[in-house]
Amino acid sequence: MDWLADVGLGLDHDLLRLDRTTPAWVDAGARLRGDVADLLAGFAADVEQIGSSSVKGLLAKPIVDLAIGLTKDQDLTPARERLESAGWIYRGDAGAHGGHVFVLESAPWHRVAHAHVVEHRGEQWRNYLRLRDLLRRSPGARQQYEDTKLRLINEVGDDRTVYTEGKTEIVASLLDNA
Repeated sequence: MDWLADVGLGLDHDLLRLDRTTPAWVDAGARLRGDVADLLAGFAADVEQIGSSSVKGLLAKPIVDLAIGLTKDQDLTPARERLESAGWIYRGDAGAHGGHVFVLESAPWHRVAHAHVVEHRGEQWRNYLRLRDLLRRSPGARQQYEDTKLRLINEVGDDRTVYTEGKTEIVASLLDNA
């Protein structure tokens, strides 16, 4: 996964930093999305690049986010085994706050990507794609989201859990108005 780090992606687990999403990040995310889709062919209904690092110019953590959609009745085990064999680390079920979470590291505790396994076409799946698409097309939504991120990073420092929880309200508001 050195190629992800080569384009400036990656962040130590205990740090919080925002940078402008570059075209290289978006391209790297698209490549990783394709790699994961190939890896999970026959096991996943779909794989999408999501999150701030999929929106050129948006402030984002330098980490690629992917959504992996499984059908409602599909067992996670085969997808999990394939992901783990490719170096993804399973971090557990975050439920409505991210589904089954996997991380990809270029070095111990230095994350370059997150994957969220959720129900394909379920509420989380739809919200991930709706938010991504809204942020790509709406300068006003991008500005509101960035303003919230900057306020939070100034308030919480490197506490990524509190930072992520702090974005819940603006995400809900943006989705309600999408």
